[in-house]
Amino acid sequence: MRVLVTGATGFLGTSLVRHMLSAGTSVRVLARSAERAGPLVACGAELALGEIDDAAAVHGAVEGVAVVYHLAGRLFIPGTPASVYQATHVEGTRNLLAACREQGHVERFVHCSTTGVLGVTGPQPAGESAAIRPTNVYEATKAAAESLVRRACQDGFPAAIVRPGLVYGPGDLHLLGFFRSIQRRQFRPIGHRPVWLHPIYIDDMTDAMERCADRPEAIGETFNIAGREPVTIQCLAETIARALGVQPTQGTIPLPAARIVATVGDLLPAKLKPMAPLTGSRLDFLTHSRVYDVSKAGRLLGFKADTELQAGIERSVAWYWQEGLLPCLDRRQAP
Repeated sequence: MRVLVTGATGFLGTSLVRHMLSAGTSVRVLARSAERAGPLVACGAELALGEIDDAAAVHGAVEGVAVVYHLAGRLFIPGTPASVYQATHVEGTRNLLAACREQGHVERFVHCSTTGVLGVTGPQPAGESAAIRPTNVYEATKAAAESLVRRACQDGFPAAIVRPGLVYGPGDLHLLGFFRSIQRRQFRPIGHRPVWLHPIYIDDMTDAMERCADRPEAIGETFNIAGREPVTIQCLAETIARALGVQPTQGTIPLPAARIVATVGDLLPAKLKPMAPLTGSRLDFLTHSRVYDVSKAGRLLGFKADTELQAGIERSVAWYWQEGLLPCLDRRQAP
């Protein structure tokens, strides 16, 4: 059986491809860059070079595959034009669905969305049927892509939609800045209200994705995939601090002061926004709870996240040290 993975050079895609290759699965990857895909090709993956919004490239990549994992996406970066997200998330998904349906041999299509389509949940977990409430263009275009997949399912196409929570672990660079700020003892929660997040370790996320490809119960369904329990940002920061061997910082940043900094960040030119200490979108992330009901994946897929937060964070820190991405303050702790 041959499998196609789009977005294979990203954090989740790389983990998924490596895991399947180690199990002997024949994997083809659709990638924009031969250089970035090089390590996966060296491990045995077949490369299909092209953009997800290039219909011809997508059609060629789908030829002869039985399972498609659609992970291609653009992470939210303030200042990125909306057209970029539209092309990747919506038009790319449209192209891929059309190619799969035209060729007629795809047995399962696993679409990777995001729990972000549910927007801010508050402290009460949101289930899969909760209202779609995107807060930015990334989430809005992800929601639009979900709609395309859902319509295909209604016509009998064998697809499942996966909504990952906050995925972390070895290989992740998205949260590296958060780890660095904690190591430098610069991070403090904003405001006095507890803010809840719902992280999931990368190996657990990969397991859930593969279950969606294997289980017949997954067809036509949408799944929130996150860890067993949500955690507060304060608890997450303290767990990271323990793994790094530093003392957690005390106190909080007043919300009005944070709003001023975020306003300044939003006024910066697009190319400078990623370097801003705060922007409106980051402030929203750090001050609003996003937690999810993950019981459906347990019932239909037999899935549960096995990795405890402390163990997952320790493995993440060890990888950051190994790659030289974080200074090891005590070399005795280095792997």
